[in-house]
Amino acid sequence: MRKESEIISKIEGFNTNLLIIEERINEELQKHYEKRNKALLLFLNKERCVWEFAVEQMKWMLEE
Repeated sequence: MRKESEIISKIEGFNTNLLIIEERINEELQKHYEKRNKALLLFLNKERCVWEFAVEQMKWMLEE
């Protein structure tokens, strides 16, 4: 079993990744809607969901 401090460190890293993804999404959304890369937005949305799920799972591990 991992130490609680290691799990908290991983959660912080995941949150950092989420912030980067949010910044990229916002950058893309600032563009005119016709020039937006829809494939990139779809990918970033899926990535955000994966990282959010990972954070939830890590927090769940700390609760037990």
